[in-house]
Amino acid sequence: MSRIRARYSSAAVLVSIAFVAFGARLAWALWTAPVPAPFSDAEYYNSVALSLAHGEGYAVRFADSGFLPGGPSTVFWPPGYPAFLAAFHWLLGDSLAVARMANVLAGTLTVVPVYFIGRRLFSAPAGLLGAAIVAVLPSLVFWTPVLMSETFFTFVFACALALLLYCNRVDGSLRPRMVIIFGLATAVAALVRGQALVLLPMAFVWWAMSGASWRQAGLASASAVLVAAAMLIPWSIRNIAVTDSPILMSANLGYNLRIGHAPYSSGHYILPSDLWDAEPGLPFADREVLFNDLGTRRALVYARDRPGREIGLAGSKIIWLWRPSSDVLHWVSSFGKTPLPDGAWEPLRLSVDISYFAMLLLALCALLGSRMQKGVAFALLLLVVWTVTHIVFFGEPRYHLPLLVVIAPMAGAALEKGAHLLSRGLEMPLVDKEPVAT
Repeated sequence: MSRIRARYSSAAVLVSIAFVAFGARLAWALWTAPVPAPFSDAEYYNSVALSLAHGEGYAVRFADSGFLPGGPSTVFWPPGYPAFLAAFHWLLGDSLAVARMANVLAGTLTVVPVYFIGRRLFSAPAGLLGAAIVAVLPSLVFWTPVLMSETFFTFVFACALALLLYCNRVDGSLRPRMVIIFGLATAVAALVRGQALVLLPMAFVWWAMSGASWRQAGLASASAVLVAAAMLIPWSIRNIAVTDSPILMSANLGYNLRIGHAPYSSGHYILPSDLWDAEPGLPFADREVLFNDLGTRRALVYARDRPGREIGLAGSKIIWLWRPSSDVLHWVSSFGKTPLPDGAWEPLRLSVDISYFAMLLLALCALLGSRMQKGVAFALLLLVVWTVTHIVFFGEPRYHLPLLVVIAPMAGAALEKGAHLLSRGLEMPLVDKEPVAT
């Protein structure tokens, strides 16, 4: 009975946290109401979503004014986020407000998998505290109305990670159905951003750490890979048919590689001008293939010929990856189109920076005080693997947002430990000293 009562109490608290998350995101979205900048990722995503909602397929038109719905088929970015927006546009209309509300919903629901991640890796209170942090963290709240894939990807990544953690039974054996569902969820996340595929090797690590034999963990991992591949292969076949080129997920692979491995590379995003200058006048649909092929070739040659420079770039990429994401204010202000009120910029930037570093400090306290327990060890390994993955491409502060679903519960574990120590200190009885004989 006490266990049922505890679960009911946790559910009630989690629902309250979700309401707070919704209120914070809705208020911010209504107050800022950003619009996609011309030729930006956000404009591309929303234009493709409108094409899908209008029955024109996964297509975009490259015009002098920017990306527009319609036009030829596109392969530049994966389809997951535009498909998510398209469902809302189809139901509720073409307004940008509809797309922003879709992000508000995804950001709100993120607190649910965060709770389960924290409960599995650390404890139920840490999960609730982590969910509360995610509910109000400016790094996540401020990105919500921006029509980029960050908010939706963070949600689906958190769902896939939570499923991974709950594939084990108490005795360490694996639930086959959960493994299949995890594979499906990972594929969905990968259709938003390919980095989600790092969860497949991480699954083997967690399952082995949680009591499954190496053989069981290996077979389950292979099953998850096959399930994910079965979902991803149809999209790859479509891309190959559309472009007559071996583009499996999206054509921005070579584009992003070139950004990270070029004479002009700086560790973070910069326009790869040499790719844009190649074959001027080429239609955008053909240019997507050129970006992928030429970008990949030039990036690999550059990395091979300049190993010393690559070491320096790797350090810059790590720094950029883990910087505070206060650059979100440029996106929220639509690069000048929807400016923030006078005097608001600096306080908002400080709120992002201070809250982010405070959360990292708490997570570090949990790490140092954990004696490398299983949950902390797995979380740390995931952070390392994620970082190495982005060294291959380039670093941007927004790319660490999906990892906050692990860092926030770790910070919650530190808060739980601090509260426990404080309560013990308050409960210690005062010891009266005997009077000194005179």
